[in-house]
Amino acid sequence: MNHPLIAQLLPASDRRAARQTLQMGAITAVQLLGGLAQLTLSARILGPEGFGILAVIIAVAALIHGLLTVPGGEAVTTFVTRAVAEERPHEASRILRFTMATSLGLSLIAYAVIAVLALMAGSLLGIENAHRDIVLMYGVVGIFLATRTESLAVLRLSDRVSLGLVISLAGVLTRIALLGIVWVKGGGLFEVVVAHIAGVAVSGTGMLVAATVSAPRAGIPGFLSSLSLKVPPDVVRFQTGVFGRSTLSALAYHVDTLLVAQFTGAADVGLYRAARQITETGHYPFQPLKDGVQVQYSKQWYSGQGGALRRTSLRFGLVSFASAVALFGLLAIFHQPIASFLLGEEFSGVAPLLLIMIFGAFTVNSISALTVLPAAVGRVWPLLAAEMGGLAVFVAVIVWLVPLHGAEGAAWANTTYYSVIALILIPFIISTLQQSRRLQQKP
Repeated sequence: MNHPLIAQLLPASDRRAARQTLQMGAITAVQLLGGLAQLTLSARILGPEGFGILAVIIAVAALIHGLLTVPGGEAVTTFVTRAVAEERPHEASRILRFTMATSLGLSLIAYAVIAVLALMAGSLLGIENAHRDIVLMYGVVGIFLATRTESLAVLRLSDRVSLGLVISLAGVLTRIALLGIVWVKGGGLFEVVVAHIAGVAVSGTGMLVAATVSAPRAGIPGFLSSLSLKVPPDVVRFQTGVFGRSTLSALAYHVDTLLVAQFTGAADVGLYRAARQITETGHYPFQPLKDGVQVQYSKQWYSGQGGALRRTSLRFGLVSFASAVALFGLLAIFHQPIASFLLGEEFSGVAPLLLIMIFGAFTVNSISALTVLPAAVGRVWPLLAAEMGGLAVFVAVIVWLVPLHGAEGAAWANTTYYSVIALILIPFIISTLQQSRRLQQKP
């Protein structure tokens, strides 16, 4: 990104955003390919029914962690950036400590809740007695992932995202290698879950260590030299909003599996979750774009560069739209061979579900580079409103269509969910861009 021609065409802020977007893209590519390999191996090891059981176990553990924990990555990106820009390094350190301590503490509480539910109310959640020990095992995944978003935010701020790439690759290779052994040895559900846990342990622990080492370079000195968690009130308000949004997002991401399991059998759950995992994989390429550009939005907003912010949003907005057209267009054209290649003939019912779910995935990802604008300027409530609206419609459509049409009804609910989120966010994005015209550039 230091080529003379590129330096002439793009300002430094856009070059940094583009570089981090490429680096985060490499991490995403590793996760995407690893996720597809994991899906392929798990589906072939377990079959539709076993894969459906695994989906319910993952949904229960992930839902509880999602309901009770709060990711701090956006708070670090927005408010640590502000503190560093305004030369308040100790405040930046306290913000990072606060977000990480909150995430880790709440993840431990979430695990305790998972343990109680698995032992006392597993049948109500669709978990058979024989699988309760596996739920207890899988619950630790949330603890290892508790500080992942904060760690990645620190690596972005310190411009050391390449460390995150190495760690992500190590975690994915660990998981895939173990799943390959399970497949060859004829293992089952227990061994598949052990492979998942091992991969997450490698990546989660590695990210935390890398972030701790990189914090001073990001302008966050003394991260481990104090226990103070005192932060400005607006950080607490922001995290409260993030907690509400992440709770709703967790419900939307996992409650569908539990609801489908109530209305249909394990095989239908397996088909739906397999289709959703493929379309969710299509979301991955857009996350590094959002992560890379969000840092620049925050810096431009807090330094009063309204014009630069609008130009950045236009450039990267066009990139996200063109990328969505290309990616989901190809998936629509080749959905049937892709499903057969990844899952095998047992999952032939996945192809028509993919065709339904592609539209919603395209709609929300076509504006992905703009959806982080509200959070980048410290406003989490638009994202919360979008999640609330999307979830309400999502659940309503599931309850209406799944009893009538099974997995196909769930696919329609999924595409409706993402479409509603996009429609709700658009007015807030436009409002933020209009307000940027009134910013005063700081000296």
